[in-house]
Amino acid sequence: MHSAGSRLSSDCLSRLGVGPLFISALGQDELSCYVLQYCSHMDMRGVAHLKGQSTATYCAVINGSGELSLGVGDMEIHQQITEKHVSQFADSLRQSCLVCLDGNVPVSTIQYVCEIARQNRVPVCYEPTDVAKASKPFTSNSWTALTYISPNLKELISINRTLGYSVNFDVPCALDDVINMAITLSLPLLENLHCVIVTLGAHGVLLCGHSCNGVLSLHPNNKTSRGDLCALHYPAAPISTEEIVNVSGAGDSLMAGLLSGVLAKLDTDTCVRMGLLAARLSLRSRGAISQLISPTSISVQHVAEETWPAPRVWTIPPTNGKSFLRTSH
Repeated sequence: MHSAGSRLSSDCLSRLGVGPLFISALGQDELSCYVLQYCSHMDMRGVAHLKGQSTATYCAVINGSGELSLGVGDMEIHQQITEKHVSQFADSLRQSCLVCLDGNVPVSTIQYVCEIARQNRVPVCYEPTDVAKASKPFTSNSWTALTYISPNLKELISINRTLGYSVNFDVPCALDDVINMAITLSLPLLENLHCVIVTLGAHGVLLCGHSCNGVLSLHPNNKTSRGDLCALHYPAAPISTEEIVNVSGAGDSLMAGLLSGVLAKLDTDTCVRMGLLAARLSLRSRGAISQLISPTSISVQHVAEETWPAPRVWTIPPTNGKSFLRTSH
């Protein structure tokens, strides 16, 4: 059982044959009928159907390059994803191989789920959603129950500020500067998390985490030394500008592909490249998640058929992240 928070992540994981239980809330309106029809391939047993509530809506304005220009939404119903509702599925959470949370749910629900996961040693992946919601687990000690987190650089800056670090610099333009900044900002999180997966858009993805025999392992049960840290940068899968239709689901597809590899106990390179293949398919799709994503299209075989550049590797000296960042008082 894999319990998932994000609808897009659950959609993609379901297409990959993982079979997550989706826990969320819908209204009893016309839009909910469309959502249920579209999500017929998903396990929707965890979705509450609430009278008097409007199903969440999000309107994304995509420019000619496929980039998000503007997003407007009504997410008020997400406040109804309460501890009481989620507690109906506590046994499923306890028995999960992995729990995925996103920043749309209330802080109290995040705290509840993280505590169940902590007590039952269930890995948790947190999807920050956006800058305004990224820091929700970090307002308490809930974040120490997280295993993975997948922020972009702006979300990572916001999280560091919530933890009390003074981060006053803007996002740089040069890739090496972006990577160095991401590594620095990931260090405080790695005092408790297993791996920080920083999404870099067209530049691919950066993994910062604990190493096992000099190799970054995505599997938290592998024996790793808390002092041994490294970072890996994987460029995005090749795609021309003309092929890009919609970027809105690429990050969710990346994480779903990567996590499906983790659940299959595959090596780190294969997990990441499965994620990059899924992201590329969704970049070519009018919908946020490509309907071409499947266990066949995102597979070890397809990874092997591609030509991939070797990831760049950084070995990070054992240190406390606080030595890199000034605390704010």
